[in-house]
Amino acid sequence: MCVIILNCVTLGMYQPCSDEVCTTVRCQLLEGFDHFIFAFFAIEMLIKMVAMGVWGKDTYLAEAWNRLDCFIVVAG
Repeated sequence: MCVIILNCVTLGMYQPCSDEVCTTVRCQLLEGFDHFIFAFFAIEMLIKMVAMGVWGKDTYLAEAWNRLDCFIVVAG
């Protein structure tokens, strides 16, 4: 939950019109947080896939929320 809140805060702080070239400290810090958050969610997904299995009954992709989570991570 803390990483989700961190993601919401960093998305709220991002200014796409003024951050075309990421040279400010604020922009670089937000970019670092973005990489950390993506890695965190990707590792979480991989751990769940290893623990639960990927295909079949009662596996990671058998649950709709996990399929949505996987789509979001892959799209990111």
